[in-house]
Amino acid sequence: MMLTQQNTSILCPTNDLEAHSIIELAKLHGFTIFEGPSFWGATLADALAEIDLNTCKPNLLAIELPDLDGEAQQYLDQTGIVLHTLDHHQYPQSDARHTLSAIEQFAALFSLPLSDYEQLVAANDKGFIPGLLAAGASYQQMRQIRDDEARVRGVAQERAQAFTWLNTALSSVTSTDDVVYLACPADYVRVMSEVAQFPTQAAYEQALSSGTELKLSQVVIQYQKQNTTTQIEVLANKNRNAFSELVANWPYSSLQSWFGGQAPNYFFGASAKKDATACSHQFDELYDQIKHILK
Repeated sequence: MMLTQQNTSILCPTNDLEAHSIIELAKLHGFTIFEGPSFWGATLADALAEIDLNTCKPNLLAIELPDLDGEAQQYLDQTGIVLHTLDHHQYPQSDARHTLSAIEQFAALFSLPLSDYEQLVAANDKGFIPGLLAAGASYQQMRQIRDDEARVRGVAQERAQAFTWLNTALSSVTSTDDVVYLACPADYVRVMSEVAQFPTQAAYEQALSSGTELKLSQVVIQYQKQNTTTQIEVLANKNRNAFSELVANWPYSSLQSWFGGQAPNYFFGASAKKDATACSHQFDELYDQIKHILK
């Protein structure tokens, strides 16, 4: 069945700038829209629990909302609503990677034009700051996109504080070759992955003018609260396949993981499913494995 504005409702989270941009684009073209959860890692089941399907059209297009156990699909089957999905991420036991970002796929599916700003949003979502560089964004445009990302996520003040913390902390961090290892307050868990890799204006503009690759810092971040690890993130370009395999064969039952990004840069993370204190042994094992992979 061909999806159209008349027969399709859109279900999209509100957890980043691209999601907000998709919702605005869908509104502009008259779609029925269900706005989903605002937190990262939201699933289709999370989103369906918050909406009234009585107003849903025959087709439901779920955007970046994985249904890893298939329960949401079964629920929708019972309602007679046909589920369609759109994504470009890799999840445990589910690889939805795509060469186009979600907003690019959405626009292509319904033959909608994207503005210059929306194209930069897509570049940012696919490739972070190097993606914006590859799209030709100036340093000011890149900063605007990243500032807008922080604003829609509600973390602008937290991000500013994290930049201040990092400037102080870098004088005493541990590093091995070209990988920086940070022990970071858990208060900055929503922003440090960006802050720790943010390039200087000189480095960005040099890469832009010369057409060379922008090399971001490779960083391993341990988020800690009262000396207890609550989450680990890896921002790197070394041995991507090993991290992909680790996620696909996840051995840590008390931790949940994620993996993504556009080659050569990628991000990997793991957090406690429940009580982080009870997961300290698995966090320690994972941290040692990460150091081994990044040698």
